[in-house]
Amino acid sequence: MTAIRTENLCKTYGGGMNRNETAAVRMLNLEVREGEIFGFLGPNGAGKTSTIHLLLNLLRPTSGAAYLFEQPITDPKIHQRLGYLPESVNLHDYYNGRGLLHFYAALSGVPVSAREARITELLKLMNLEAAADKRVSKYSKGMAQRLGFAQALLHNPDLLILDEPTASLDPVGRKEFRDVLVELKGQGKTIFISSHILSEVESICDRVAILQNGELKRVGTLAELSAGKGAKLSVKSLPPPVQEALMATTAEVTFAGGQITIHCPTEALRQTVETLLRQNQVEIIRQENEAQSLEEIFFSTITPPPKLS
Repeated sequence: MTAIRTENLCKTYGGGMNRNETAAVRMLNLEVREGEIFGFLGPNGAGKTSTIHLLLNLLRPTSGAAYLFEQPITDPKIHQRLGYLPESVNLHDYYNGRGLLHFYAALSGVPVSAREARITELLKLMNLEAAADKRVSKYSKGMAQRLGFAQALLHNPDLLILDEPTASLDPVGRKEFRDVLVELKGQGKTIFISSHILSEVESICDRVAILQNGELKRVGTLAELSAGKGAKLSVKSLPPPVQEALMATTAEVTFAGGQITIHCPTEALRQTVETLLRQNQVEIIRQENEAQSLEEIFFSTITPPPKLS
């Protein structure tokens, strides 16, 4: 079963009184599988937050549909399985941390008999035990962010939607946050995370989607998105006629440490070089597929904005 599914989801703004419409989300078809950590990426204005608000039923789509666990997002019952952490956390700061979680636990329907144990568990998970009885108005931005995450987890949701969740955290806090996400995934949770911190997404996400101008550009695992990048072929020897043939291509040949490496920047070139080597009885002793970093994948996918004149 999918945790999130959209069908030709669209959202436009404006258009009245002779004003032009602005398309925030365009024909979005997306599937997020149960139990995976899914990264939702894109530059500013790509439509990420609008998509999240559509999934939360905070916005109504212009056209298309969206489903959580195969139920329409308009079904209030399905939202009981959902936890949400917005980019900007606004908390009632006149409570202390523990008291605020008690307040939200009541709103979330957590049974009275289970609240104290659940709150204590989450304060420990978020490393907020020492600040549990401190007024929220005295919390740092990072502490408030962790408290907001604890609030999203109170009712033990099956799906977490997190919008820029580590923007206010320091490097230690980000590491702790990643560890929590991995632990939650181990419990079978599905995590949908929007973030500008590509290295963070790369380290924890099973799959990613890249959005630009409201359109889905690419989706898949890092290995799938790196496919076709090319490869390095290692051989023991390279006869002069083969060297000459390789020079006529864009392959790069290097000689180092008694080993010859042929760098093929594209999949098509790799296949051509392999055919050439086989025809000349040149043995390939090792082949390494070149993987791209998520940053390389991201910047090769999005279209750069026009330069200001």
